[in-house]
Amino acid sequence: MLLYYFIAILAALCWAIASLISADVTRKIGGLAFNRLRLFFVSIMLISCTFYLDTWGTINQEFLVTILLSGIIGIFLGDTLLFIALQKIGPRRNNVLFSLAAPFTVILNIIFLNEIMSLINLIGCIIVFFGVVVAIAYGNSRDKSHRWEIVEGNIYLGITFGIGASLCQAIGLIMMKPILSMGADPIASASLRAGISFIFLAFTFFLNFKIFNQKTSLTLKVIGQSIISGFLGMALGMSLLLIALQKADAGIVATLSSTSPIMILFLIWVLTKKIPTFSAWIGTALALIGSGLIFIY
Repeated sequence: MLLYYFIAILAALCWAIASLISADVTRKIGGLAFNRLRLFFVSIMLISCTFYLDTWGTINQEFLVTILLSGIIGIFLGDTLLFIALQKIGPRRNNVLFSLAAPFTVILNIIFLNEIMSLINLIGCIIVFFGVVVAIAYGNSRDKSHRWEIVEGNIYLGITFGIGASLCQAIGLIMMKPILSMGADPIASASLRAGISFIFLAFTFFLNFKIFNQKTSLTLKVIGQSIISGFLGMALGMSLLLIALQKADAGIVATLSSTSPIMILFLIWVLTKKIPTFSAWIGTALALIGSGLIFIY
């Protein structure tokens, strides 16, 4: 079981790196346009990988509707809201809101799947969540001039989109848990989820609304950043998350994967040379203590 907890943390690291890569691109071409471009490349990657591994046979016909609905809710709606929020409020604020997916998943896990984690594990999840909130909400540098700290547009709209993204992520995960437990391959499942989401997003290309349009024309740099972000965040990160979800408790997996905001904080430290505040260290310590309780018990 510990292996799958480590896999969930590795998924969080992939998301953290992908989020920083995505931050500038979303503001350059728009959050929805970026997600549409990203999912195009991700779908190709995952479908090719599934054909190579020859795991389509693990997807039974009765799984299809659930997997496709999970993709529409978790990726088409969830990721679209996530990247629009990223465009508006930046990676640090966006990821602390997205970490709400963890408590949402724990609650939905108990209500719909009747999976009750041990008291120690539940306490560990709560400590991890509060550690993430403290580290990100109060762990930013006093210098607000960095481009990742700038708010673009209405901050409250960005917050609403961020919360919506976390709820969609939680619902998508809970829908996938029984399917994966019954033997559906995580990579094949991710391929279907990404594919249906891209199909839905592709239709927005023909809609003449400002939110659906690219803000600028594509460049090789933007395409390259989209491919790298898509590989790390979706093709690798989401696949790792589904692999962990297949064998481990959904609430614990969601909680450990929600540590990506802390990883982002330290990546920003490395990239901007600005040391995180004392609160950031406190939050990180809480997250480590909570993770320790989960791993030990």
